Amino acid sequence: MMTMTQTETLTPAEKAHVLLEALPYIQKFAGKIVVIKYGGSSIEPDSGEIDPVILDIIWLKQVGLYPVVVHGGGKAINRLLERLGHQAQFIDGLRVTDEPTLEAVEMVLGGLVNQQLVAAFHAGGCKAVGLTGVDGGLLAAQKITHEKGDLGRVGEVMAVHAEPIHALLQNGFLPVIAPLGCDEQGARYNINADSAAGAIAAALGAEKLILLTDVPGILQAGELINQVTPEEVDALLADGTIQGGMVPKVEACLAALHGGAQQVHILNGKEPHALLLEIFTERGVGTLVHR
Repeated sequence: MMTMTQTETLTPAEKAHVLLEALPYIQKFAGKIVVIKYGGSSIEPDSGEIDPVILDIIWLKQVGLYPVVVHGGGKAINRLLERLGHQAQFIDGLRVTDEPTLEAVEMVLGGLVNQQLVAAFHAGGCKAVGLTGVDGGLLAAQKITHEKGDLGRVGEVMAVHAEPIHALLQNGFLPVIAPLGCDEQGARYNINADSAAGAIAAALGAEKLILLTDVPGILQAGELINQVTPEEVDALLADGTIQGGMVPKVEACLAALHGGAQQVHILNGKEPHALLLEIFTERGVGTLVHR
C-alpha cells in the first residue's frame, strides 16, 4: 500500500500490483476482529479534513474486517487541565488522576474526543457508535496500587463484559470506546487506553491489537525493532531499554497475547496510512510483537 501522492506517479500496471499485494492479507483477515488503539497524542482538534487513520479504519471495515477502536485523548485532556489551572502529573506513563482530573478526563474522553471520532467516521460513510467502558458495564475496574505513588482514580481492567461490542459488530456498527470504567460500587476510573485496548483485544480473541502512537514502534539504541517476542520484551523492560510511556504499551501487548490475541503491532499513527501498510504489506512499518 502507498500514499496518494506516491500512487499518482505509478503506471496503471504498478497501481494494480499495489492492490494485488494486499489481496492475500485481505483474504486472510476477512471476518477477523482487529482492535485499534488510536493514540491520544495522534488525535488533534477538528481540521476540516478526515484523518488518514479514520480512512484506513473505514477501509478495513469495507474489506471485511471487524475493527474496534479504543481511543485516548491526552493532549485534549492536558489542554483542558491547563485552562482549569490544574497541573498534569504522570508516573510511569500513567496519568495521576485526582477528582478534578477525573472530571476533565470524563468530559474529554467520554464527550469531546469520542464524539469527534464518531462524527469523523460518519463523515467517511461508516456507521459508528461511541461508548465508554462504563456503558453496559463494559470495563469492570478497580483502583491501581502503584509502588511509586498514589495514582488516584486510575483503574485497571478486572473483566471485560464484551456483549455491547458484539452487539454493535453484529449489526454493522463500528464501536468507538473511551477508556473509562467502574467498579461494583459505581466508583469511576480513568483507565490507560493501551491497557484497555489490550484487555478488550484479549476478551474478544482479536486477530490483532494495533497500538497507534507517535513513535515508529519499539526502539533500541534509536533503531526500530521490526519483530520481537514476549520474552525479548521482558528483557528490554528489565534492562531499561523500554521506559516511560512505552511501558504501558508493551504491558498491554503482553496482556493481549497472553489473553488470546494473535498478534500485536506498535506503529506511528502520524505516518500516512501506516495502518494499511502494517497489515497489508509483507514488510510492515512498525514493531510486531508475536508469540
